[in-house]
Amino acid sequence: MTFVSCGKSDNNTPFDPGWGNGADDSPVEKVSIVTYNIRHCSAYIIGDTDGPIDVSGISRSLKSLQADVVFLQEVDKNTTRSGKDLDEAAKIAELAGFPYYHFYKAQDYQGGEYGLAILSRFNLTGIEQYDLPRVEVEGTYVGYSILAKAVVSINGKRIVLATTHLATTAENRVEQMPVINEKLSSIKDLVILGGDFNATPSNSTINTLDSYGFVRSGKDKNYYTIPSNAPNREIDYICFKPGDKVQIIEHKVFGEMTISDHLPVRVTFKMI
Repeated sequence: MTFVSCGKSDNNTPFDPGWGNGADDSPVEKVSIVTYNIRHCSAYIIGDTDGPIDVSGISRSLKSLQADVVFLQEVDKNTTRSGKDLDEAAKIAELAGFPYYHFYKAQDYQGGEYGLAILSRFNLTGIEQYDLPRVEVEGTYVGYSILAKAVVSINGKRIVLATTHLATTAENRVEQMPVINEKLSSIKDLVILGGDFNATPSNSTINTLDSYGFVRSGKDKNYYTIPSNAPNREIDYICFKPGDKVQIIEHKVFGEMTISDHLPVRVTFKMI
């Protein structure tokens, strides 16, 4: 199933995010992308128990990173657990200073919606989302995964943004990866793909990602991203295709930001 929106993002109010809103003609020398599984803004408590909802804390963390684009996973919209009047993507965009955002629903949840979001200081166009395969696994809850896509223009260059949150089960990921490749492989522009892949670098899921020609920004070292209080594995990634269109300047995991069970990853790059 494909959802297409021909309009702009949910929010087109050009409030000032504090480091430029992308509305002027000044050339952009560097671009920073963040991916962050925010655990529906529930404060992380060891033992996998939901803590209080802390949208302000997540927003402050994101604002401090001064990213140009943010990929969010595990986002609630008007759910019972997070607040029937709380649209997390909208509120985070407002508080963190992003003039453009779009929420992508993966599934209905607790009277509201649950999914992904893209926040941006550049106007978002070409909004699309694609359902990824879902295979039932006996004895295991399998959520609904999607690929979310948008387009921005930076220095006159069209860039395709894509984010996902893959299933925890290998049976599902092996079906989901080819669909992601199918939806992105024919694009000639620079593609930036990021999110929670629920797989470590040595896992077959990431080997498959590499085989599709995506270049991971932190491939040369261990950049553990979960659990935030004592990270011991990497499952959150940002990658580019084709890799020769970017020069990666920095790949950083912010270990002091422990609001979610995941740590945010920021990659700064220059377009070649």
